[in-house]
Amino acid sequence: MAILGTFTMQPADEWDYDIDYSEWLAESDGLSDTVAPTVEVTPPGLVVESITRDYDNRRVKVWLSGGADSERYKVEVTTRTREGRVRQDEFFVIVRNF
Repeated sequence: MAILGTFTMQPADEWDYDIDYSEWLAESDGLSDTVAPTVEVTPPGLVVESITRDYDNRRVKVWLSGGADSERYKVEVTTRTREGRVRQDEFFVIVRNF
C-alpha cells in the first residue's frame, strides 16, 4: 500500500486524480481488463463520479466531486493486474470552501 498524498478541493469542484502504475508493473503485466479498480471513500460524502483505466500509460483516473466543508476524506483505490497482482493505494482529500 502506498499513501499518495493529501489534496485540497472545494465542494463545487470536480477533479481527477491519476495513479501511475508504470513503475510498479512488470514489463509483461498491465492493468486488468476484466476486473475494474474499486474506490472506497470514508467517511461518506465525497462522490466518485467515474473510474477509468489508461491501458497504454498504465494509469487509473478517479474523478471526485462534492464533499462537506472542512471534512477530510480517505480515498482507497484497489487495482488488479492481468497477471493477478493487487495493489491498494490511498490518498486524502480535504474539502475547503474558500
